Formats: sequence, C-alpha cells, structure tokens
Amino acid sequence: MGDYSISTVVKLPFVRALQETFRALKEEEFVVITEIDLQAELENRVGQKIRPYTILGVWVPSWEYQALAHEPDIALLMPSHVCLWENADGTCTLATADLKHLCHTEDKSPLAEAARAVNARLRAVVASVQFAGTMAKPTLTQ
Repeated sequence: MGDYSISTVVKLPFVRALQETFRALKEEEFVVITEIDLQAELENRVGQKIRPYTILGVWVPSWEYQALAHEPDIALLMPSHVCLWENADGTCTLATADLKHLCHTEDKSPLAEAARAVNARLRAVVASVQFAGTMAKPTLTQ
C-alpha cells in the first residue's frame, strides 16, 4: 500500500472480515453512513466482474460537526472511507486514508485535533480487525 493509507492484510474470509470491520467501527464510535458493494456496482453498471470489494463511508457526527464549525469546506473530505477487498490467497485487505496527509495535523487547532482523534480511531479499527484475523479458533474438548 502507499504512504497515504493505513492498511493491513486480514486472515479472514471476506464476509467475516466485513463483519469484524463493522464491529470494530461501532466500538470506536463510527457511524457507517454509506456502504458500496463495488463488486455488484461495477458488474451492474459496466458489466465487469471484480473480486469482492466494499467501500464504507464512516464518520463520528460530533467530530464532523466540530470540524465544520471551523472550516466549512472540510466536508470535501467527509466521510472517511474504509475499504475492504478480497485477495487471491483467501485473505482480505482493509485500508483507510491516513488523515495526517489530508489535514495539517501538525498544528494545535481544533480541526487538527479532531483529525488526529479520528485518525487514531481508524488505526484502532484496522488493528482490531487484523487481530480478529489472527486469533486462534477455540477447540472443543469433550
């Protein structure tokens, strides 16, 4: 992945990885406001088949409100996108933009503080889903 993303390979099948992504987003207080099944959309609109690929538009309304109060055109960067796609080896890639490249986060403004907070939570989502894919399955003993 490029320098502009936070990403990981998840050792889970696509449907399970998507479920884990929704769970992790909820734990970090993100609201999913859009869900795009890119695989279905491309097949329907241009007749092309691709691997399973979903794009989620996510946000934390209170932070978005705070950011808009300081800089109305920040909405151009909203919502944050979380992408999940299936790899050829049965794993998935989970990726989101690294917001430090989208906002001037080196200063102490409320906007920069909100961007850092959202970025930290997006990193936590990626780490949580990655960890879910590495956990050993419990074995049943009799």
